[in-house]
Amino acid sequence: MMGRLAMLLGLFAVPLLLLWAGHHWRYTGPRIRGAFWGGIIAHTVAALLATLAGVLWPMEWEAADRWRGFFGFWSMLVLSLVGAGIGAIVNRDAEPARPRRKQP
Repeated sequence: MMGRLAMLLGLFAVPLLLLWAGHHWRYTGPRIRGAFWGGIIAHTVAALLATLAGVLWPMEWEAADRWRGFFGFWSMLVLSLVGAGIGAIVNRDAEPARPRRKQP
């Protein structure tokens, strides 16, 4: 049950959060922008890993297969959070974004 919930959150909630954040965090500090891009990159890699875990060797899927279960159910949620953390750490000393122009 928890694995299915994690998969649904990783499949739908994380991309919705990143879609929202891509617009609203555009002119924030470098740490937040790094977290955004780290989350995007990690979620993309995790989605590919989850697809491979679900497609390759379907006859060998067993209840005791922990790594395949992690990549199939948990990777999109967990790796997105890890990628966001790494992106925030790596990008902490970057230049700030240019300020938003005011509309006339």
